[in-house]
Amino acid sequence: MTLREAVSWIGLAAVLLCGLLYLYFPAVPHSVLGWAVLAALGLPVWLFVEWIGNGVLGSRFFANRSSGFRILIGLPVVFVLVAIAAACVRWVQAAIFAA
Repeated sequence: MTLREAVSWIGLAAVLLCGLLYLYFPAVPHSVLGWAVLAALGLPVWLFVEWIGNGVLGSRFFANRSSGFRILIGLPVVFVLVAIAAACVRWVQAAIFAA
């Protein structure tokens, strides 16, 4: 591995950790274990929340409906997705605080 590749990987890791810190903000790790929990749990949970949101809201079910129906059905679906995301974020924050 060249120095340029190493610096690129370190930069990518720094950007990802900054994004995770932003997402789970009140839970700032203060130990090596906390940073490991942030990286090990934070990134998969973040990707899961993105995946479920894109999968549900980007489905053909919503694309083939009228705008009124999309609003009528989509609004409760968005509230459920926000509740799922909030529960996932709280879970990771609790794990970071416990570490």
